[in-house]
Amino acid sequence: MEGPLGGPSYAYRGATIDCQKGGYVCRLVMPDHPLHGRGFGVVGTITPLVDLWLDEQRLPNYMRLAMSKPKKR
Repeated sequence: MEGPLGGPSYAYRGATIDCQKGGYVCRLVMPDHPLHGRGFGVVGTITPLVDLWLDEQRLPNYMRLAMSKPKKR
């Protein structure tokens, strides 16, 4: 099915994954997820992030560092 970004759109565990044509750049649509609305690579990059969030309410370690708030000086 063609989604709003012109490529395939997928439903996965309550999330929507919309891709551009070719399916190489996709966006996560899941309002309760901290990465809602952000673009990534292929669908296979996003589905583990959905799984980890739903199963453990967390992001991978390498993403938690990037998402943390900068310290005030």
